[in-house]
Amino acid sequence: MPSFRRYMRLPQELRPSEIFKQDSMSPGKIALQIVLLQLFYYATACVLFYGWATVAGHKPEVLRWLLSWEYIEFTNALGLSLSLLWLTDSLICVIFLTVIVERSKLAWDFAITIHAINFVVVFIHTGSFPNLPWLVLQVLSSLILVFLGTWTTRWRELRDTFFEGLVDTELASGSSPPAIEMRDLESQK
Repeated sequence: MPSFRRYMRLPQELRPSEIFKQDSMSPGKIALQIVLLQLFYYATACVLFYGWATVAGHKPEVLRWLLSWEYIEFTNALGLSLSLLWLTDSLICVIFLTVIVERSKLAWDFAITIHAINFVVVFIHTGSFPNLPWLVLQVLSSLILVFLGTWTTRWRELRDTFFEGLVDTELASGSSPPAIEMRDLESQK
């Protein structure tokens, strides 16, 4: 009996992951991916900042914390908290990078682009060059996004390549996959 899940699959043209696989080097597609990643990067930071401010009892100054480098210091509780929130933002954005970019060869490009755009936005908003703690934070944040983003996109690429038929076979039969048979290759000569 065929599984119900087989009939519930979306057509290829409606799957979000297929939209981004069509032409990986199209300028329009690359621009759309950059805009989406930047929006998710800032939206995640806003949610984290607002949630933390509410819990910690601070007045939420989300736009100031988002578009300024002056609050990032490693000598006070506010600066350390905002730094940890920015690093958490990078960890969460690994998911967005994996879903939107999907190619390990391009993951580091997009990770660096996110932080370069953030640098330009902060520089334009403040009108001055950022301090050393903010720069260190951006380097750490970009390293997290580069390494974890590359790893997760590579894992996703390899999962599709090596394990493509296993999940569908298991779901359709309703049982566990067949046991792997171990054979002695030397005795088969």
